[in-house]
This record gives sequence, structure tokens and C-alpha cells, in this order.
Amino acid sequence: MRNKEKSTNIYFIRHGQTDFPLDRIYCDSKEDPALNRSGLYQAKSTAVYLQDKEISALYSSPAKRTQMTAAEISDVTGLSVQTLDAWVERRFGLWEGLYFKEVEQQFPDDYRAWKQDKVGYTPQNGETIEDVRQRLEASLSVLVREHSGKNIAIVSHVGPIRIATCHALAIPLSNYRQIRVDYASASRIDFGQSLNNIIMLNFFDY
Repeated sequence: MRNKEKSTNIYFIRHGQTDFPLDRIYCDSKEDPALNRSGLYQAKSTAVYLQDKEISALYSSPAKRTQMTAAEISDVTGLSVQTLDAWVERRFGLWEGLYFKEVEQQFPDDYRAWKQDKVGYTPQNGETIEDVRQRLEASLSVLVREHSGKNIAIVSHVGPIRIATCHALAIPLSNYRQIRVDYASASRIDFGQSLNNIIMLNFFDY
């Protein structure tokens, strides 16, 4: 009988809802929105789901919305929240804080280039999808090694969770937008020694 290899089981949790407009690019260094009432309810629901999952470590991006979501998980698990800068949302440089309509009006050539190649293109001072993948890969490598055989949780954003999923399962980055990640949803990937397995994707109960 084949012995089951030891894995590091990671729950990827997206933050709860905020009042930030959906058609505007986040600018966490200046605004950093908090969870709204719905977002807090979503975070509490996900925290209850994780309560009996034997999570041994809890990580979060530094954004207020992820920290607030992680705090709800901390309340039910008793784990302290450890902040990891690698799990911030994709940086859009000069476009941050703008509505997409404003980007199209102020940077028409760049906007067209982005629409044609959303994976490879990056605004000035921003990141490509590949840039994000590389910083997440470096972080995952450390976490998988340090938490072998255990369950951990990472509270992050839609972009990093999509990209980390693509990386873990060898899905082309060009398909990252086809992975749905709702507010406060939980996705689990088991990182093994020879292969990774997706256990669940985009689970939420609220």
C-alpha cells in the first residue's frame, strides 16, 4: 500500500466585504478600507467554519480588511495573527485609487494594452501577474516547509488567492480570472512533497 505523503494544508481566506466601489482600484497605502457590516458578518461566519479545523497558524496581509477578517478567526481559534506583506493585493502603481473609467480616460494607450494582455501588462510602478506569482511562491515555499503536516490559514485578497491557486495546480496564469473567490470564502489546497491537491474552492456559508 502506498503511504500517504505528508502535506501542508492551507486554507486561503478572502477578506469580507467593504464599502469600497467595485469599479475602483484599491489604494491601501492611502485609504485602506475597513469591513462593512456585511463584511463583519461574513468574516464571523467563516471563522465559525474554521473553528474545528485544527488550524495551527494564522497569517494575514497587512490591509485593514484582511486584518479585521483574521481577527474574527483569531477570536474563535485563539491563534495570534501573523502579518505577511507578500499577501497584499496586486499593486497597480499610478492607477491605484482610480476608477476604471478614469484609467481609460487618463491612460488610453496603457488601458488598451492592459485589456489586451491582463497577465503580462503592468501600469507604471505596478506589478504584473507574474510579479505577484513570484512573491507568493517565495512565501509559500517557506510556509509549506515550516508547517509540514499541519493546517494553516492565510487571509488575503482575490488576486493573490487566484494566483496562488494557479501556481499550486500548474494552471496557466492566463486563466486566473476564471477562478471565483467570493468575500470571506475559504479554499483549501494541500501542498505535498510531490504534488498538490485542491480539496475545496470558494466555500462560504452566510
